Amino acid sequence: MRLFLFIAYLSLIFNVQAQNWNQFPQQDFIAPFAGKIEIIGTFCELRPNHFHGGLDIRTDAKIGRHVLAIADGYISRINISTTGYGKALYITHKNGYTSVYAHLHDFPPSIKWYITKNHYLLKTFEMELYPEPDLLQVKQGEMIAYSGNTGGSQGPHLHFEIRETKTEQPVNPLLCGIKMKDVLAPTISNVYLYRKDSTEKLYNGHYPSITLNAKTTTYNVKPGTYSFGANIRDMAISAGDNNGVNYIEVYKNNELFYKCEIEKFDFAKNRMFNHYIDYRRYKQGGVKMHKLFIDENNTFGFWNASPHDGWFTIHDTTTTHFKIVAKDVYGNKREKNIHIIGNAAKGTFISNYIGYNRQMKLCLANEENRIQISNECEVFFLRNSFYSDYKLPFNKLSSNSFQIGNDQVPVDKKFDISILLNPEQQKLGHKYTICYSNGKSFGGEFKNNRLTAKVKELGNYYLTLDTIKPSIQTISWNKNGYFSFIIRDNLSGIKNHDFYIDDEWVLLEYEYKNNLIFGKVPNKIPSGKHIVKLIVRDNRNNEKILIQNLQIP
Repeated sequence: MRLFLFIAYLSLIFNVQAQNWNQFPQQDFIAPFAGKIEIIGTFCELRPNHFHGGLDIRTDAKIGRHVLAIADGYISRINISTTGYGKALYITHKNGYTSVYAHLHDFPPSIKWYITKNHYLLKTFEMELYPEPDLLQVKQGEMIAYSGNTGGSQGPHLHFEIRETKTEQPVNPLLCGIKMKDVLAPTISNVYLYRKDSTEKLYNGHYPSITLNAKTTTYNVKPGTYSFGANIRDMAISAGDNNGVNYIEVYKNNELFYKCEIEKFDFAKNRMFNHYIDYRRYKQGGVKMHKLFIDENNTFGFWNASPHDGWFTIHDTTTTHFKIVAKDVYGNKREKNIHIIGNAAKGTFISNYIGYNRQMKLCLANEENRIQISNECEVFFLRNSFYSDYKLPFNKLSSNSFQIGNDQVPVDKKFDISILLNPEQQKLGHKYTICYSNGKSFGGEFKNNRLTAKVKELGNYYLTLDTIKPSIQTISWNKNGYFSFIIRDNLSGIKNHDFYIDDEWVLLEYEYKNNLIFGKVPNKIPSGKHIVKLIVRDNRNNEKILIQNLQIP
């Protein structure tokens, strides 16, 4: 019996070390909810433009589930935003970690007093607060919030993270004692074969690739240097799950050749996500997949244990055997075998169309790059905005429209686009905005007869005038002290709003998904005549003002 227990213990230790669990706390934290925990989104899922930084926990499509502190600590940050995490709390713990709770609906009185006080002190709904360590201390299991659907949430749930306090890097909560039921292995569907071609990378911003036939395991290619990519997702209890995959390995002739471990990442580098996936395939068809090689200047650090960078050379008449392995935290794994044969006569040659523009500018990855698009328009890229040297195509499309590169090439940093307004446009220079081809407005600062905006995608941009005021529609007018309005803007977007009763500022919250501002007057309005004023501004400072009399019997 003792021998059996000893062997079981060794097996447990081996499995823990295999997943690096020994690097993270195992007993310090409890779950952020009491009772049943159902996780619907996991760490490092491939999301639009970023890795998912934590766990999404189901709240049965309801708002108001009690959120619990996972350990003793103090509330070190409170962020109230109309986008992103919405209403969010950050708790710093003694063990060197910080827990994050996002998309919250509301807070208990022990915390809400501080938030409300600052709303009225700063006279704003959106704010970021950093309480002193001794002000809002909490105990493990204490109710700290009600779950909600605020910010960029697409439905009621709790977004939950565990971060290293010192680095602010999120780590996989499943490695920190938070449990989920997971009985299914990941899936490996489409596999892609890339050829290392420096010319195509220079002109197209990516290496050429093809999709391998899913019904075939053996492929003939021309001799050259290659690598793989794959559509991989993890499942837990249902085939419909679309969870993140944290461990990927490639074996070459039965020896470990490539290893990717995603257990934590640097938020400051999260834009580099678009360099980790195949951004061209994502822009063309919404496909988010894993490159199984380390692309140039990718500094995420997922490959510390990888023997090679994922590139391999295929020689004529040589057969090379590969095995792709995808694993989840609990050791469930899936394998896919591929055999590549070098065939100079009948092998496939991988090449994508190279588009040569009449006007192109060589942008060096490790230098600043300034490009004169036309007499009116210039752009400026900071050093390391590009992941590799790139021949950027550009063109003046019309008097107010400009092509700046190919939208299938990612950039790591925001860049400046500056447009000189003509004398007629200069009269209303502060009302102009710079927009992307999809209509998204980036505004811009008008100075020295130029409008300059910071943007983050290559593609087509245009200049347009925004002089139209936002609109206001009354939904609820003083029903038990409750007010609500629908506010919309046609172009540059809502910037902010202010609500007054008798010139006293009153808090109204803003839920941008529903174009809704709403709130309850904190104190009972005395009887008599009052003046209510709502001011809504867009990002070009066009104002819509609603003034009405309010009679309280």
